[in-house]
Amino acid sequence: MMDKQKQNTWEGYFAQRWFEFGKKGEEPYTRRMILTSDGQVDNYTSVNERYWQVTDDELQFLNGDHQVTTRFPLPADPLAIDKFTLIGDFVLDPSIHHQLVARHMPESLHELNDGMRQDLDDHFLQAASSTYPLDRKIKTHSHIRVAFIINCVETLPALLPLIKAVKDDNMFELKVIAVDRFYESVNVLPTLANVTKFLDKQGVPCIPVDGNYEVALRKLKLWQADFLIRQSEWDEDFPEAFHADHLDWARLIHIPYTITEKMIHPANQKEGSLLTNDYYLHVWRYFAADPLSPNEKQAVDTSFVSQDIFQPVGSMKAKMIEHATPHWPIHHGGKRVLWTAHHTITKNWFNFGTFPEIYRAMYTWTKTHQELSVLFNPHPLLREIISTEEVPGLTLQQYDDFLKQFDELLNGGVLQNTSQYGASAASDIILTDGASAFYEMQIQRKPIVALLRKDHTAFTAEGKQILEGVHVQTDISAAQRDILRLLHEPDSKLDKQIANTKAWLANDHPEYAIMQAMRGEMGL
Repeated sequence: MMDKQKQNTWEGYFAQRWFEFGKKGEEPYTRRMILTSDGQVDNYTSVNERYWQVTDDELQFLNGDHQVTTRFPLPADPLAIDKFTLIGDFVLDPSIHHQLVARHMPESLHELNDGMRQDLDDHFLQAASSTYPLDRKIKTHSHIRVAFIINCVETLPALLPLIKAVKDDNMFELKVIAVDRFYESVNVLPTLANVTKFLDKQGVPCIPVDGNYEVALRKLKLWQADFLIRQSEWDEDFPEAFHADHLDWARLIHIPYTITEKMIHPANQKEGSLLTNDYYLHVWRYFAADPLSPNEKQAVDTSFVSQDIFQPVGSMKAKMIEHATPHWPIHHGGKRVLWTAHHTITKNWFNFGTFPEIYRAMYTWTKTHQELSVLFNPHPLLREIISTEEVPGLTLQQYDDFLKQFDELLNGGVLQNTSQYGASAASDIILTDGASAFYEMQIQRKPIVALLRKDHTAFTAEGKQILEGVHVQTDISAAQRDILRLLHEPDSKLDKQIANTKAWLANDHPEYAIMQAMRGEMGL
């Protein structure tokens, strides 16, 4: 048991400094952690590090429920700390070791915050002086301003941890602009209500924009965002005001909702990379799940896109998929089969969608196998494709009738307008024809039956490696037989899945690395 004098010495030491904190040997999660005298962790936000205490010869970090999450053994006194660094064990995962590096703190937190704000003011005045006429009034601000442009609930897991971390960090100011999703820049998909409802449930304030997009863009410019994050790289998903050409006045950040773009070549091509998309010519930084492969570097070097924009940080989406809370909306006791359907069902795009060819067979199979519980999850754009393009053998009325009939099956159901990862986490097996689902569901270590069209866009060398984690079939009957077999035997692809997903899951908090890059850009 630590004596009171020693405890007071250590508590005084910790309360008079600020700290770098993160995994041992890696980029720190933060360089400005403060341990306040009332036992709280400040200037840094994480569910696992809310409080601190000194007891039993340890510095302990605790979560919001006051449960110990990291233990740092303490030497006899602060002078004995080696290189101002403590190494602790992360209780929730003993393989992880945390590192805490002490930095001298100014005389008060007030002085520290004032110093930060003055640094930012000086930075913006200097930057603005070379950009604006001298007779124009220059706006300065004391926070790093970050704006998100959001139009879709389903892919928000790729951004949500960063949105929340920015919201809770007092060095940043956040604006979230919510709009409807567009298709081919013309047709409006009414997603705005779902997006605002979801963000409200998450405790994230947003600005709904329903039309008058040019006015919203002008106001966003007047707010002077330092960084902009748009939810996808496709201009056609957004109103024209939010196309890339109109966003170049701020530092544009791209965070892929697909985790990785290594899987396939561009649509209808047998070579090249999705990373040479013209959108990336506008981007300040592309935060990738893992480093560029040699093939990707070669493709980027032979385009106008710069290698300099790519920074590997891991994947927020991968971590959220890994930790998704299981939820199965069908009240049926059978083995759970999640069936996801891609939207590229025509013959002039990526050509992965198989729905028109298999939906009748899946209805009959589900109705026949009452020992199964089958949940159908269509891509958000599948209905739009059917309603706007000619799909042989399938009308919009037939599609809507199918959804109603499948949902009415005792052992069937339909999941739409929400994230699919709770359902995939709760499933026993997955049937899919979507390229991103081929690798995303490997994160949850589920047996995956991949149904491939013969005319699909070619896989890259990396894509073929990722595909080794799934069971590939080109015929729906063979795929259904695989499902029934895999429900009763171990998955032979598990080792491949673990290897395929290792890099994406290596960093527990990619959002901190992204925020650190923003601070670095602003000179902090």
